[in-house]
Amino acid sequence: MRFLVSCMAVVMIACPVAGHELSVYTVMINSEGVYPAHIPDDSLKEGDDAWFWMKDSTNNTTVVIELEWNGASVRSPILHYECELDDNGTLVDESCSNRYDHTFNQQNSAGLWNITVLKYVDGELVNEILGSVCIEEDNHEGEAVDVVCVLSETVDSTTDDYSTKEIIAASIAIIAALGLFITLSTFKGERNQFTQTSERVSEEE
Repeated sequence: MRFLVSCMAVVMIACPVAGHELSVYTVMINSEGVYPAHIPDDSLKEGDDAWFWMKDSTNNTTVVIELEWNGASVRSPILHYECELDDNGTLVDESCSNRYDHTFNQQNSAGLWNITVLKYVDGELVNEILGSVCIEEDNHEGEAVDVVCVLSETVDSTTDDYSTKEIIAASIAIIAALGLFITLSTFKGERNQFTQTSERVSEEE
């Protein structure tokens, strides 16, 4: 009996908890921008990786990747377009890197992550490119759990801002047109009155 229980315990330990197959999503950074800046929904889950490749060879450019989630943030080392190698193909400077790999924790990392790509030229910050990724929760049974990210609300609020501006502009145009109409009507009335007065004076003479 003890032997049977021991065998069952060994089998339980040997069988890992089922989960989704881990995947990697690649983001490219070149002279034109970041592709994609916003990683599409359903692309990554907890435990997956995002690789950020530095491919901008212009103007001695370097980049730093910053990821922010729930008030906490993490930064990459400085990324270069290329790193010098010796004759054996070994890095001359071991701290040099042209790719940043980030693994999203398998637990408690679901939700909206803000991505900021900081571009530097000769060590001076020249551009900040903003993006995001919505990390899905992994229930360790191979199925994703729906996660609500706030990105859509930000887009909607931007759209509302533009709509408000358009309404204000239209209102100003209507008021201006109404004012012009009143002015022209007043001027026309005064001219008619002046004409009638002139005719009356002429008749009296």
